[in-house]
Amino acid sequence: MKKDMIFFDPLSDFGFKRIFASENNKDLLIDFLNACIADDVGTITDITFLPSEQLGERPEDKLVIFDIFCENQNGDRFIIEMQRSRQPFFADRIISYVSRVISREMEKGESDYAIPDVYSFNLLDYNAPEFKGNDRFFHKVMLKDETNEIFSDRTTYFFVELCKFAAVKDKTLDNAPMRRWLELLTSIGDSTNRDYGAEEQGVFRKFIEECRITKLTNMERKEYKKSVLEYKDVQGAIICAREDGVEEGFGKGMEKGLNEGKRQLVRNMLAKGLDPALIAEISGLTHEEIIRMQQI
Repeated sequence: MKKDMIFFDPLSDFGFKRIFASENNKDLLIDFLNACIADDVGTITDITFLPSEQLGERPEDKLVIFDIFCENQNGDRFIIEMQRSRQPFFADRIISYVSRVISREMEKGESDYAIPDVYSFNLLDYNAPEFKGNDRFFHKVMLKDETNEIFSDRTTYFFVELCKFAAVKDKTLDNAPMRRWLELLTSIGDSTNRDYGAEEQGVFRKFIEECRITKLTNMERKEYKKSVLEYKDVQGAIICAREDGVEEGFGKGMEKGLNEGKRQLVRNMLAKGLDPALIAEISGLTHEEIIRMQQI
């Protein structure tokens, strides 16, 4: 960490969970979600954090780990993800996440298929190829028919492209609370101003104070530093793969299986010393596949 750093980056893996996945800070998460999606899901007055690790129904099913998993006062489920690096398979992954939640809620012998509403809220710190050519930074995806009529509203996916927001800094956004949340999230990590946001009140003031490096214990500082270094290593591995001309092969590997492009990307990450569990999450491979490649 830089010596003059005042705030930690809330978009880092550690920072995001430190701020929004804490019982002491659940008022921040509630306010943030309400600012972004209350018009679609209703006002959230309370949340309960649920286990982020989701086992499958069978021993061979892949372990799923959400960044944040919670339910509101009505029992609606929310899967919240912070994604910093582009993944060609990201859309498939979040669909599988929602599917996992629904499948685990189904009771054996029940015939009415009563399932909770499941919302997937995703912050993306890159320009998503799924929305290429779309200038909007906020996207809502639902299950609809060919006439654009809603087929089912049980699942809804929300995407916020932070890079697009930071680029346009849309001051015309009518939703002032949402705009301010996104402004803080995308700027506070780079600020060296100790009085940053001194005019803020309420949840925004609390958020700023919670992001101060001085709030972290020595152990948390080490965890934060590790989180930042892992992100840099991932970016370095992706750049290396691109320079080696394997990025296209990696993308095609999503359809054709474990091709050489994906293998090379995984090798680069292993060479960087990244944890196999982290590589598995990034690549979409199982932990066992990563370990086998590490032993080759």
